[in-house]
Amino acid sequence: MRQAIAALPDILISQIAAGEVVERPASVVKEVLENAIDAGSSAIIIRLEEGGCQRISIQDDGQGIRHSELHLAVQRHATSKIRSLRDLESVGSLGFRGEALASIASVSRLSITTRTSDDDHAWQINVNGGQTMSEVSPSSGPTGTTIDVQDLYFNTPARRKFLKSASTELGHCLDVIRRIALSRPDIAFAIWHNGKVLERWAHGNIEQRVDAILGKEFHEARIPLESISGPLTLRGFISQPTASRARADQQFSYVNGRFIRDKVVQHAIRSAYQDVLHGDRQPMIVLALDIDPNLVDVNVHPAKTEVRFREGGAVHQFIYKAIQNALGTSVGQINRTSDATPENFTNGLGQSTLSSTPAWRPPTSNQYLPLSQNQKSSIDSFFSNINNSEKLHAETYYGTANDTTDLPLGHALAQIHGIYILAQNQHGLVLVDMHAAHERVLYEKLKQDLATGIKVQQLLVPIVMHASELEVSKAEDHRHTLETLGFDVATLSPTQLAIRTIPTLLQRAEPVGLLINLLSELDLTGSKAVIDAAQHERLATQACHAAVRAHRTLTLTEMDALLRQMEQTERADQCNHGRPTWVQLSIQDLDKLFLRGR
Repeated sequence: MRQAIAALPDILISQIAAGEVVERPASVVKEVLENAIDAGSSAIIIRLEEGGCQRISIQDDGQGIRHSELHLAVQRHATSKIRSLRDLESVGSLGFRGEALASIASVSRLSITTRTSDDDHAWQINVNGGQTMSEVSPSSGPTGTTIDVQDLYFNTPARRKFLKSASTELGHCLDVIRRIALSRPDIAFAIWHNGKVLERWAHGNIEQRVDAILGKEFHEARIPLESISGPLTLRGFISQPTASRARADQQFSYVNGRFIRDKVVQHAIRSAYQDVLHGDRQPMIVLALDIDPNLVDVNVHPAKTEVRFREGGAVHQFIYKAIQNALGTSVGQINRTSDATPENFTNGLGQSTLSSTPAWRPPTSNQYLPLSQNQKSSIDSFFSNINNSEKLHAETYYGTANDTTDLPLGHALAQIHGIYILAQNQHGLVLVDMHAAHERVLYEKLKQDLATGIKVQQLLVPIVMHASELEVSKAEDHRHTLETLGFDVATLSPTQLAIRTIPTLLQRAEPVGLLINLLSELDLTGSKAVIDAAQHERLATQACHAAVRAHRTLTLTEMDALLRQMEQTERADQCNHGRPTWVQLSIQDLDKLFLRGR
């Protein structure tokens, strides 16, 4: 039977909100930690019992809450962080809705003990399942705030049944703490569980915090990144492609200090790595994007893990280009910048001092031997075209095998089974997979040629395709962009499109599916990565077929020519399939192999 419309009780409203905000103990940890950071804390202690299901206690040394305002802290939609729509449109704090504590209090036994620097003593308030148990009363405690949450979901047993084991919930809590700790290396953290210390992270810089949380694997593979363009600043670390993982569990992206999982950002990262990662492998990243708060809306998700950019396409391109440029560093530059020292990157994600000038620069004059005078010629004709005078010039310029100064890949010494090049540089021994290396060199040259202009194939008979009204609208909105990409698309009816031209490089592709995917991507991110990916796939196939094959004998001069081209080529550390093209064995590594000095 139909019931009369009635206003819901405040407690039920808070419990409904808790269903969105407080998904599990980790949600409580996140909300309380964000409040502690907003309060200007420099040290935070987290104590958990039974994975947070039994108890969560978080103590900070921040500004504290005035005792006259303490009763408002547990009320819904009461906050100190916004006052008007203008404030909401330029949120600079992590929390701002005023729902967190009220939602937590409605499904737990909550105690807040707080003290400001002006107070003679601390003050406390207790809330049991949304009901205030007593008035604000005097208490004891240091300056700052302690939030104590016990018996989560005690009054909503149906929700409690959905919690996992204590170890699983503890894992989720630790994940949340690590994400927040990575964004604030200036804050010290201590984590206790069931009375035992799990982690301690002291104050430090971003490099020290990344090492403490992500460990040796990321330390050995990281590439520092810094890029600034107008109101956008991107800083942090990305991993070399050879250090990829099966899952995206080591990807930490932040917008104005807030950890996010945003489609635009994730798509930009994946697109930037598409040339150097194999299959579904995932890179490791720690990246912080600083943007004018007026250009991003953080009020689009209850848990505040998603944002909406006013200019999503511009943000996508900025992140994509920044990562691509970092990955595109030449072999010599990677050798110098992959081991960034604390002196180079000391001030955290927000205040990097990393120099953008590479320590090693390739020769500016055209003094190296080109691998190919014509990218479409076969590798056989290339090597046969190196005449005696060019060989003499190469030997004169590059000197003897013992002279390896400023040559990151050194000089070729020999060829092993017609597959690998053995070279010597100032650090020790270099092994190069000649097919993989040449494949990357040719691929990058093909991409450069493609960048000069897209060739268009006119279709004798236009392809008529059925489309939804939304797809037709997208095609009309992005008509100019489609034309620059080689697609001439005409609207025949509200549900029909005609494709008149396509890029010549993609004439064997399925144009209808390609166009639908492109329209979806342009609308979501403003990116044309789906077209780039399709074109680059064709170029990668051409490069693979044209590259020098295994078991081909090369002269020392030819091998040196390949090494020099690798030093001039972006992304030369990996082939088009994500495999490494070369490895370095230092003198120390060789000494270990032969037990020298023991």
